[in-house]
Amino acid sequence: MRKLLPLLLVPASLFMGSCNQEFSDDLSGEIPVVESPTRSLFAEDDGSPRLSGMPGVQVSTLLAAANVYECTDTMGRVNITPAQYAEIKEFTDDLVKDCSTDFSKIRTCFTWVHKNVEYSHSDNDPYPVFKNRKAVCQGYANLFFVMLHSQGVPVIITNGYLDPLGGHAWNYAYASGKWYVADPTNELFYSMQKFSDYENKLIPYSLDVLLYKDSGCWYDYNERHLNICNIDSEESSFVVPFSVNGIMVTSLSPTVQLPSTLRELYIGKNIETLGESYLGLYHNAPSLEYIHIDSENQFLTSYLGIVYRANDNFPYLIPAAMKCVELMPMETIYKNTVYCHNGVEVVIIPPGVKKIDAWAFEQCPNLKIAYVPEGVEISNNAFMSVHPDFKIIRGDYTNIPQIKAD
Repeated sequence: MRKLLPLLLVPASLFMGSCNQEFSDDLSGEIPVVESPTRSLFAEDDGSPRLSGMPGVQVSTLLAAANVYECTDTMGRVNITPAQYAEIKEFTDDLVKDCSTDFSKIRTCFTWVHKNVEYSHSDNDPYPVFKNRKAVCQGYANLFFVMLHSQGVPVIITNGYLDPLGGHAWNYAYASGKWYVADPTNELFYSMQKFSDYENKLIPYSLDVLLYKDSGCWYDYNERHLNICNIDSEESSFVVPFSVNGIMVTSLSPTVQLPSTLRELYIGKNIETLGESYLGLYHNAPSLEYIHIDSENQFLTSYLGIVYRANDNFPYLIPAAMKCVELMPMETIYKNTVYCHNGVEVVIIPPGVKKIDAWAFEQCPNLKIAYVPEGVEISNNAFMSVHPDFKIIRGDYTNIPQIKAD
């Protein structure tokens, strides 16, 4: 028989450690199974709307709700030394000495960058662009950013698309209560509110700026979502907020390492993605063991702590510190189902699986044991770059390796 401990009486954070303990070779003893949490443990729907409209409209909505000077106070991901910054500031001070308004400073710096930098593949950090006068679009945007930042003018770097040419970088700059869209590479300049002038030309994808801080989280705009980029909490169990500043949060993809105390996440029905090009939770939550997804979430689901996209049984995210992995039932376990995972030590193949493809489990150096039901076809090289003492144990097992099915 399997032991079931009610979650409301014994928090998962207290007993998931036993499922992720240092496993012995015989894996003797019983480990409790975590029940699905009740909906009361997730953030409630507060009625806040998700971002809508074209990306330019989304950015306008976010910037209107942000503290302009607070969110543009930092350097973001710009790579520059204090001495380099000081040299560019000294030059810019002289360039704008006759400018009486922030808007005139924006236009003066914008014109100088466009006319004096040659489009050429080179080092795109702002100082080399300033010295060598060569860059692609990212370098134009970086230098324009530093010049305005040195004058105390709010400015943001954005990445997205220039239709029809493809990936592009440009800026948003703020003066006299208004944001302006500024593309110094192509000498394109618009009032942000006049969407029809640029909405099908400059299409933002992300902003290199911290927009808000609230409820233990930091927020940015990433992959066209209002995204949680940091969880500033020392709690072992964290409930992901539903909204911030009256806007629904729809993404959770941290860009910095989260506290080592974080072991469990409760993700509500509002979160649509954990990242497309970059799975921030895997890379930046090294102690995360278990993820719960609200049953009303239409985009994501969880099965025994692993996250899947709705209507897909290929794992979307296996928490980095999860040691005992049982996959969702499927007919075939395909290549790279569990790939480059340093935490996993035990894998349980559920009943119903017919075949494990080659390289299904790859670069999992601590994977020692796989429990595989009788009759499952195991392809050559199904388990690659695993622990030297790795072994396969045949038998019908459910939920936990220590408890054999009745």
